[in-house]
This record gives sequence, structure tokens and C-alpha cells, in this order.
Amino acid sequence: MKLKQTHVTYGLVTGIATIVFSALMLTMKVDMESGMQYLMYVIILIGLILNANAYAKANNNYVTYSNIYGSCFKAVLIIAAFSTVWGAVVTFAFPELKDEVLSKMASDFESKDTPEEQAQMVLDATDKYWAVTMIFGSLAGILFAGAVLSLIAAAIPKKKGALPEHMQQPQ
Repeated sequence: MKLKQTHVTYGLVTGIATIVFSALMLTMKVDMESGMQYLMYVIILIGLILNANAYAKANNNYVTYSNIYGSCFKAVLIIAAFSTVWGAVVTFAFPELKDEVLSKMASDFESKDTPEEQAQMVLDATDKYWAVTMIFGSLAGILFAGAVLSLIAAAIPKKKGALPEHMQQPQ
């Protein structure tokens, strides 16, 4: 029997929620050292838990941990796609963000007495690879965090195991 899927809906909703949250942080100019950016992972975890519960319920709890994990990670892939697109939008729509980050990095290097040539090398690399870092860095971060958060979300719903043979419908 083919299991009913829920990951598309929850991946889309969670992906949109993360973009809205990120846009709010960006427009409100929230300092990235405040820790507020970590709320993004809470939003993703909530979306994955909702997906895990909906997936189990849609399949009358005849699911396994690996079934639920798979559904959650598929939702993460959708969230990561949104994140990648959003990273590209931010990179090109808000060029002043790069200048702010470079300025902050320079002042951090100065306050930590980092040798000038070492600091300049890092600043030049950041400047040169800004777009790649913003786009693919967010992709890698979401995929890694999503894999871990999916492990947590998959543990929550009640599981009856795979549907017994005698209850499966012939295909």
C-alpha cells in the first residue's frame, strides 16, 4: 500500500514562513549577534513536527520512524529550495547587506588585534565569494539542520509499524 504524503504542504508552508521571518529580520535590521536568527530553526522544527504528526495521522499511524523521517526530510528539501531562492534574492536585492557584514567583520578583526594581512585576506575572500556563500551557505545550513531536526520530529508521532500484509489492498 502506498503511504499518503504530507511533505509538500508542510514544506511549502514552512518554507514561506521562514522567508517571512527572514524578511522581517532583514527589514527590522535585527543584529545577527542577538541570537534571533536561531528562531528560524524553531520555525522549521515546528513545521517538521506538524508534518510528522499529519503524516502519521494520514496513514492511521501505520508508519515507521524511517517513513516519518523520510517525509520530514522531503519537506526539508522543499524548505531548502525556498531558502536558496531567498538567499539569491537577498544577495542581489540588498547589496548594502554585504557592506554591513564586511564592515562588522573588519571592526571585529580590529578589536581582536588580528594581523592586518590575515584580516584583509578574509575580507577579500568574503567580498569575492559573497553571492556563493549567501546562496549555497544557506542551502547547506538548512539541509544539515533539517536532517537533524527531522530526526527529532520523526520521534514524536505514535507509530504502529508498517501496515500488516492482511490489511494491505492489492495493487
